[in-house]
This record gives sequence, structure tokens and C-alpha cells, in this order.
Amino acid sequence: MKIGSVEIKGKTALAPLAGVTDIPFRLKCKELGAPIVFSEMVSSEGLVRGSEKTNRYLKFLEIERPIALQLFGGNPEVMGKAAKIIEECKPDIIDINFGCPVKKIVRNEAGSALLKEPKRMGRIVKAMVNSVKLPVTAKIRCGWDENSMPVSEIGKILEDNGVSAIAIHARTRQMQFSGKARWEEIKKLKEAVSVPVLGNGDVKTPEDALRMLSQTGCDMVMIGRGAMGNPWFFREVNSFLETGESIRRPSFSEVLEVCIDQFEKTVELYGKGYAANSMKKHIALYLKGLPESSNIKMSIFQSRECEQMIDILNRYKEDLEYNFSSDNHIISKAG
Repeated sequence: MKIGSVEIKGKTALAPLAGVTDIPFRLKCKELGAPIVFSEMVSSEGLVRGSEKTNRYLKFLEIERPIALQLFGGNPEVMGKAAKIIEECKPDIIDINFGCPVKKIVRNEAGSALLKEPKRMGRIVKAMVNSVKLPVTAKIRCGWDENSMPVSEIGKILEDNGVSAIAIHARTRQMQFSGKARWEEIKKLKEAVSVPVLGNGDVKTPEDALRMLSQTGCDMVMIGRGAMGNPWFFREVNSFLETGESIRRPSFSEVLEVCIDQFEKTVELYGKGYAANSMKKHIALYLKGLPESSNIKMSIFQSRECEQMIDILNRYKEDLEYNFSSDNHIISKAG
């Protein structure tokens, strides 16, 4: 499949997640099968003002390609200028966040607040498409609330203004991340537009991914929270879609190796302060379901030093290797 001129070799994508999809996590997902990855959202206002903190979100490594850098904001002119700045970083795609439900973003008339103003969404897309040569995509939700789910209308407006693909998280802003994703809205969007559609929401197993593709007709499955602490999920979904068979889950030792490697890469790229804070949520999810991990997580959360946290993880890895044979702890995700 292609998004604009960018070829995507697979049916899955890593969703943009604020505070999660930094370089080290994206690398793990890429290594383990994600055909395309999306960055954390970047503030258009911050970029145009020249904020050094904002510029951090623009960094990526060549090995991550194809990669989309995601931009948020509500002012078409500013979004156009910010898109030009992003283009200088030479990503493969520029994505627009029209779905973030966080109050701080919504109060600034960005993210999912724009779902109430489809024509303004169109002006933002047009300003960006006219400013850059890269493909411009958009990520939306299926509406603001139960009474406002104009998916077909929004899709047509975005397409008419030049968007190259649309990803849809099949929940309203009001739903946040609760309730059951409305896959029927993905189908409505796919039927309304001719550009590629990426479905997002409630893909927890490889079987879910296949059902979403078959039930909605979407072109790709975008995976977000299902990949946190579980970058192997891309490998599993890819294999299931290709063969119809489930593959084995990683061993306890492999889980710890990947977690530690991500931690060390985070320290290398962003420094110890950032790593000590950002990795705690990742570690909690990597360790979920591992034997006797409660005390390990408690020790990690109480620690403020990266060296100590990594040492705890290494000693825990050694304990698991000593006490559990590899044949007994590899399990099927779908099972």
C-alpha cells in the first residue's frame, strides 16, 4: 500500500501516543515488525516560536523509516508554517492530530476539539498540503460525542483538501479510552473516501486485527496501547495475517532484554532525568504477567537513579533465567 508516494510494506502501524512513542520505543516496535511508526504529537505553536523543548519531538533515526511526524494545532496559518519546519527534518509523512481528547489540548482548540468544526479541519489540511511536498495525513476520532459523529462528512472534507490517508480511532472524544470501539464508524469512513484508511481501537489480539480488516474494509490496522510493553505484538499480527497461525510469545528473558535495551537507549538519547521518569510506565507494562514482578515494580517506582533501576532489572532477569526454563514460559498472545 502507498500513502502518497510512500510505500508501506505491511498492514500495521504504530499509533502516535503522547509520552510513549519516543525514539527508543519506536525502535523496538520497528525492530519487531511495525511497517510504519508515528511520533508523539508536536505543537505547531511551539515549532513556530522556536521552542527547544518542542524541537526534541522532531528527532528520529534513519532506521525508523518510514516515519510520520505528528503535528497539532488549531490555526491553519500556523499549521502551514509548522509543516514547513517539519519538512526540513525530512520525515516521510506529516500527520495531523484531530483526535487528542486531553483537556489541555481541547481548550486550545486543537486535537478532538476540531471535530466540531469540520470546515476548519479542511482549512488546516489545505494550508499544510499547500506548504509542503510531503504526504499529509490526519488522525481523527469518530466524533465529539454520541450526538456528533459526522465521519463521512469529515472524511470527504479532508480528502477534498488533499489529505493522503486518514486514521480513525473509533471512539468519540467523550468516550476517551473507555467503552467499546465503534468499528462501524471505520467502515463508514472507508466507504466515504478513496484515500487509505487506518483503523484504530480495541485491537488486542492478532484475531482482532484480522476482524477489523475484514469487517471494516480498512487498509491498515493502527496499534497503540496494545503495543505498550508489548512491541512483539506487531510481529504476531503480521504473522497471523500472513499465515493464519499464532506464534509463540517471547521468553521472560527476552522481555527483560528488550526492556533494558529500551531503557539504555532512552538514557543515551534523552539523558538520565527523562529516562528515569518516562521508563517507569513502560517497565510496569513489560513486567505485567511475569512471575513475582510486584516487588520488582515497587523497587523500580521507588528508585530515582537510572543505574539502580537497570541493575534491578538485570538481577531480576538473572533470577528468571535461573528459576524458570524457557520452554515453560513462552505463551501465545491469542491464547
